[in-house]
Amino acid sequence: MTQNSWITSGIITSCRRKRELCNKLQNNNNATLTSYYKDYSKILTKVIQMAKRMEYDKLILKSCDKAKTTWDIINKESGRNKKKKRSVIQTLKVQDKKITDQQTIAETFNEYFAAIAENINRQKKSNLINDVDDNRDSHTHFMEKAIINLTQAWNINAPQQEKLNEL
Repeated sequence: MTQNSWITSGIITSCRRKRELCNKLQNNNNATLTSYYKDYSKILTKVIQMAKRMEYDKLILKSCDKAKTTWDIINKESGRNKKKKRSVIQTLKVQDKKITDQQTIAETFNEYFAAIAENINRQKKSNLINDVDDNRDSHTHFMEKAIINLTQAWNINAPQQEKLNEL
C-alpha cells in the first residue's frame, strides 16, 4: 500500500487555498469570510474522505487477500500501523573487550542466558540463594543478583541500571 496515494493535485491545491483562507481569517474578523472558510473546509474534508474511500476500494478490489488489505487500511487509518523502531545494540563490552559484530553480540547474549539455568543449579547447591535476612522468594532474589552481576559485567551505566531495577 503506497503512502497517501489518494492525494491528488486538486486536493493539494485545495489544501493550499484553505491555508490561505485561514491566514486571511487571522487578520480579519469578516463574518462572510468565516462562513466561506467553514464551508470550504467541510467540502474539502468530504472530498478527502471520498478520495480515500475510492483509493481504498480500488486496493481491496485488486487484492488477493482482501481481509489482510482491509485490516491494513483500518490500521493505517487508526494510526496503529506504525512499526516500532527496534533498537539494535551496536557495541557490547564484555570483560574489557568491545564487540561490534552483530553475530558475535547475539552469540554472547545466547551463551549468557543459556548459562543462567546452570548458574541457578550451581548456586542452589552452594546455598548462595537463601539469605536469612531476605524475606523474598529465592527466584526473585536470584534474579536481582543476576541482574546486578550482569550490569556490572557489561558496564551498564546508572540510569540504565535504575530502569532494570524497576523491572
